[in-house]
Amino acid sequence: MEDKKIRYCKKCVLSNNFFSVSINEYGLCNYCAEKEMEQAAEQRPEMEKFECNKNGKYDVVLAYSGGKDSTYTLYLLKEKYKMKVLAITYDNGFLAKETYQNIKNVCTSLDVDSLIVAPSRTRLNNIFQLADNDMKLPRKSLERASSICTYCIGLVKMCVYKEAIERKIPLIAFGWTPGQINIHKQVVTLNYKLIKMNFKRQCDNIVKQLGEDYQSFLLSDELLEENKETIPSLFYPFPNGNYREEEILDIIRGFGWVKPEGTDNNSTNCVLNAYAIYKHKQKYGFHPYAFELAGLVREGLMDRDEALRRIEAKDDKKLIEEIQNVLDGGRD
Repeated sequence: MEDKKIRYCKKCVLSNNFFSVSINEYGLCNYCAEKEMEQAAEQRPEMEKFECNKNGKYDVVLAYSGGKDSTYTLYLLKEKYKMKVLAITYDNGFLAKETYQNIKNVCTSLDVDSLIVAPSRTRLNNIFQLADNDMKLPRKSLERASSICTYCIGLVKMCVYKEAIERKIPLIAFGWTPGQINIHKQVVTLNYKLIKMNFKRQCDNIVKQLGEDYQSFLLSDELLEENKETIPSLFYPFPNGNYREEEILDIIRGFGWVKPEGTDNNSTNCVLNAYAIYKHKQKYGFHPYAFELAGLVREGLMDRDEALRRIEAKDDKKLIEEIQNVLDGGRD
């Protein structure tokens, strides 16, 4: 990487190390400058009442990681929108030990059915090793997540889509924060062709590099095509960017949720995240969570100093070495 003076936006935490970021003469990144030029945005329409799925057992499948954001999302779906929820946890082999107890406590407290999907750890480790060496991911993707997280989230999405399609559940939800996604309505219709396209590169690379027997990890084109008329829609529970981290933590603690030990500053469920962040910074020179945190700062949902503290935190070298050893041991 070419050496250059790193400049941070004076309003958020993006720097000119990012592929798509430039800092203007006033010290603002192009994203904050664009935001300042916008007129006051319209309030996102919020669904006042949800009509429950009368023909099925569940209204929505939630990709439930056991972290704070997906736990709060579960609370909103169950308590605010009165939905019948199936919480699906994709066990990537690196969940903090407290995460399993958090999942049990919260789902019991909220009276929600929980399903944990735990694929082969050896094969998952092979996929994460493959992801770490994938140098052809789109730059837009790499700005917002590490390659390892991109692959892992892809596996989670495919698992959740598959369960929702096969169980005929009409909605899918994720624990996305306003800093991770910017949509202006609560229900987003999904197109089966677009889903296929979104996963094609990752699926093709896994099968090509690791073999046909990894197809079981993936969402098949046949399943999508056979159910193209009944593809679930996405449901987003934060229509007006109503997100305050301390308030969220206060609420979910009431359901027996405890912050795990040993995770990095940007994860409340997964220890692999620390390794993924470290490798990403080594390769590209910027923190993969900076875009999300910058979005929260820009919207007034997080203090800039707190965001900087998170992206400037020192790496836990001991934990990173331990994870590297686990991944190396998982190779076929």
